[in-house]
Amino acid sequence: MKRWLRILVTLGTLLVTFGWLQATKTAHAESVGYSVSTITPKNQDDKQVTYFALRVKPNQQQKLTIVIHNSSKSAKKFQVGVNQAMTNTNGVIDYSQANPKLDSSLKVGIKDVFGKNNTQKVTVKAKSAKKVSLSYKMPAKKIDGMILGGIYVKELKTNKASSKKNGVTISNAFAYVVGVRLRESGIDVAPDMRLHTVKAGQINGLNQIQANLQNPRPGLMKALKIESKVTKQGSSKSVLTQTKENMAMAPNTNFNYSIPWGDTQLKAGDYTLTLDAYAKGGYHWHFVKNFTITQKDINSLKNRINTPQKNYFWWFVAGGIIIVLLLAIIIYLLMKNRKKDDDDTETTE
Repeated sequence: MKRWLRILVTLGTLLVTFGWLQATKTAHAESVGYSVSTITPKNQDDKQVTYFALRVKPNQQQKLTIVIHNSSKSAKKFQVGVNQAMTNTNGVIDYSQANPKLDSSLKVGIKDVFGKNNTQKVTVKAKSAKKVSLSYKMPAKKIDGMILGGIYVKELKTNKASSKKNGVTISNAFAYVVGVRLRESGIDVAPDMRLHTVKAGQINGLNQIQANLQNPRPGLMKALKIESKVTKQGSSKSVLTQTKENMAMAPNTNFNYSIPWGDTQLKAGDYTLTLDAYAKGGYHWHFVKNFTITQKDINSLKNRINTPQKNYFWWFVAGGIIIVLLLAIIIYLLMKNRKKDDDDTETTE
């Protein structure tokens, strides 16, 4: 019995070790091999953060400098530029969109002050670092609130296989973003919220009610919580409800706040959305808006996945563990019976 236990323990150890080695190998393979830091200037008005949080003046010109550290064994090529801060469909401030659709309330954006030619490509040698500077100029007229964006750094990789036929193909691999917040006053402008269109739609093949929310002011909205419910018009009974917390909205942006249908299949008809939004600073907005789902809308969503597909990976893992345990028990019982039979034989003799 001890021999079989040793075998099982050895097998278990080998499996755990193999899994750890695979995880280590995967993590190593996914290492990006570079990092980005900032050299903060004297007009940094928040010393606790590593991004550029700057107090500026009208007509001010300034260079912002970042440092790209290449820790890999080969030279790397990067693209450096600036992006406007947006609010994505998850209610998260997003700096990754190179050419987003800007909100109509945005008067002066990050690309307006950094200029149109704000993108550059740089090469950093292996095991070295390189400073990269980008310049901005503030408008002559004083601005309210803040301009919010980010300096992005993307590694560019050369596809040598494609270069034989079609020349060199450059593809994006990974990106770092350093936030840039420019403001001329230490007093934050209060955010605001407006509810625009409400309609049926889909995200990743999942049916949603999409309510377009806008922050039309140059103020940052933090710790956003939204409570929403959908009812049939004239009824108080909810057909869909959702509460979502820990969101944010960038200044002068809008996004489609989505309420999943889940297992509910809505029919064509008239509905009412009731939505309450709360943000840090004691802000509260209350909206009630009627909307219609047409049969055409329903047909466009027909035969689509309505609920997220479940991930059964951990079920398979649990099943595998149970099978191993059952095998161990069976082996244990077989060995125990065999030993008993051997003892009975010795007694008989």
